[in-house]
Amino acid sequence: MKLWWRPNETRGIVWLDQEVKSEAGDETLLPTLRISSDVSKFKVKNPGGELGVRISRIVSETVRLRMENVRWFVMGDDDTFFLTENLVKVLQKYDHNQFYYNLSF
Repeated sequence: MKLWWRPNETRGIVWLDQEVKSEAGDETLLPTLRISSDVSKFKVKNPGGELGVRISRIVSETVRLRMENVRWFVMGDDDTFFLTENLVKVLQKYDHNQFYYNLSF
């Protein structure tokens, strides 16, 4: 994250399953780290369905934060690398007043 995150330019939250150790000073270099709600109590019949439950929980928890002046919420996986300039260029083509876009690159 330190490679693509821009303190004081970008805002974001990294949702984790559990707490992680971080180095002193990382809090100013990284996005906010939060622990997502435990989804193990949900009974899921479909293989891999736990991921869908977890993602929906993270989306609902993020919306409940009521962050101000947000145009986009972008989700990535743990191996996602964002090229911020490219992401901004792509998102500028879309209407940020719409609730959901599924962009596949």
